[in-house]
Amino acid sequence: MTGAESRKRGNTKTHNGKIAAIILAAGASARMGTPKLLLTHSGVPLLRLAVDAAIRGGCDDVVVVLGADRERYLPVLKGTPARPVHNPDFAQGMSTSIRTGIEAVPDDAGAAVIMLADQPFVDEAVIRRLIETYRTSGRKIVVSAYEGVRGVPVVFDRALFLELLVLEGDQGARQVMATYPTHVATVEIPPDRARDIDTPEDARRFLAEG
Repeated sequence: MTGAESRKRGNTKTHNGKIAAIILAAGASARMGTPKLLLTHSGVPLLRLAVDAAIRGGCDDVVVVLGADRERYLPVLKGTPARPVHNPDFAQGMSTSIRTGIEAVPDDAGAAVIMLADQPFVDEAVIRRLIETYRTSGRKIVVSAYEGVRGVPVVFDRALFLELLVLEGDQGARQVMATYPTHVATVEIPPDRARDIDTPEDARRFLAEG
C-alpha cells in the first residue's frame, strides 16, 4: 500500500510507533516587516529553536513547512536532520501548510506533532510531555493548554491525518478536535510557554530577554 492510500484509509499504528514533527514556518511575517524566524535568542534563530525542541523532545523526523522567505530560512536548517518542504499556497491560509506537512510525513510515522515556528518558549520538555501523554493515554489527539485554553503544539494520530488533509482556508486543528472530542487528551503547559512573536513589540521583548 502506498503512503497516499494509507493516509486516505486513515490507517493507524500503535502508540509506540515513530512520531514526526511538522513545524509551520510559511507565514509572511506581515506585521513584523522582516523575516521574524531569523530573530535570535542566545544566538540561535527562532526557526532553529523549534527544530531543536522537536528533535530533543523525541520526534523521529522533522518536517519544516516553508513559504514566504523560504530562501532566507533554508540556511538555518543546514546541518540539522530537518526536511524543508515548500508550500506555494501559504497565502491561502494555515490549512495549506498543515496539508503540505501531513503529505510529507514518512509512511512509518504513527503520529505527528504540529508546531508553530514562532513559539520560542515551547521547548523540548513541552514536546516530550505531549509525546509521553500520547503514548500512554490511548487518545488520538493530545493538545497543549495554557490556563485552560487549548493551543499549539498538538499531536495527531495517523488515523486522523485525512481530517487534517481536508481542512480549508485558515482553519487550524481546532476544527478536528471539535469533531472528535472524545479522542482528545489535554496537557496543561505553563502560560508563559504560549508566547509567540507576531509584532515588533513582541520582538523587542524577546530580544531583550535573549
